[in-house]
Amino acid sequence: MTLDEVQRCANDTLFYFLETMPDVPFTHSEIIIEYVKKKGMARRARELCAIYVPDKIINESQAKQLNTSIAANALIGKEKSAVLVCSDYRATDEEWRMLFFHEFMHIFCAKTEMDGDHFIDIYGSGTTPDVDPDNKIYDGYITAGYKVWSEFIAQYYALSKACNDSYDFPDVADFVNELLSEVSVATNELSSSSFAMACSYLLTCDDVGEILNPPSELNDSADKAPYEKENRSALLNCLSYLYEHLQNEKPWKISEDFIENLGGKYIMFKTINSIYLGHIGSNQ
Repeated sequence: MTLDEVQRCANDTLFYFLETMPDVPFTHSEIIIEYVKKKGMARRARELCAIYVPDKIINESQAKQLNTSIAANALIGKEKSAVLVCSDYRATDEEWRMLFFHEFMHIFCAKTEMDGDHFIDIYGSGTTPDVDPDNKIYDGYITAGYKVWSEFIAQYYALSKACNDSYDFPDVADFVNELLSEVSVATNELSSSSFAMACSYLLTCDDVGEILNPPSELNDSADKAPYEKENRSALLNCLSYLYEHLQNEKPWKISEDFIENLGGKYIMFKTINSIYLGHIGSNQ
C-alpha cells in the first residue's frame, strides 16, 4: 500500500471505530495521526509527547524498540492523543485496519478503564522504591497483569472488529505456539506482548468453547513431555480468567483485583512455560 492508501485506511478505520465502539470518549479531531520513517520514530514520539503528553517519558529501551520493531504507538493525552505510525512498515489492507483499530483501542481503554482515570497512573508501573518484599511482589503482579491486559484487550477487539476472516484453533495453532514459545523468564521484554497476542487469537477462535474445555484425554495421555500437563493447565487458567471477564457488559473496565490476579496467573504460566520449554529444548 502507498502512504496515501495507508492514510485513507487510518481515517476510515477511525470513523469505523467511532461508529462501532460505544460511548467513545474522543472525537475524530482529538486523534492526531503522524507517519515517520522507522529510524525517526523515537525522536518524533518524544516531540509529540512534549505537545500532547508532557508527563510521559520515553526511556532508552522504549526508544530502541520504537526505532527497530514497533509499527505504531499510541501516545495518550488528557485532551488530544497521537498515534505515531512507521511509514516503512509493510502490511496488507486488513493488517493496517487491525493495527489502527488496536491503537485506537489503547486510547479508548486508557480513557474508560477506570471511569476517567488511567489505571497505570493510579497503581504505578512496578518501579516503586519500597523494599518490602510483599510490596515488590504486589507491584510485580500489577505490572505484569496490566502489560498483558492492555495488549490483549486492544488486539482482541482488533481481531473481533477489524478482521474479516473467521478461524478455528487449527488455523492459528502454529502461530499461537510460536508466540507461546517466546514466553519465558529469559524474555521478559517480549513475553507479555507475545502472551497477550496468543490469548487474543485463542479467544477469538470460533471453537473457543472447545479450547476452554478440552477433552479429558488430553490430560490423561501417558506420552506427554514433562510439565506439559501443568503448562496446559496454567494456560487454560489464564484463558478462562480472561474469557470470564470478557462476558461483562463493558469488558474494558478493570479493577485492581482483576489486574493483580491476572498478573499472578500470567507469571505462573511464564514460570511453568520456562521449565517446559527447557525440557523440550534439552530433548531436541
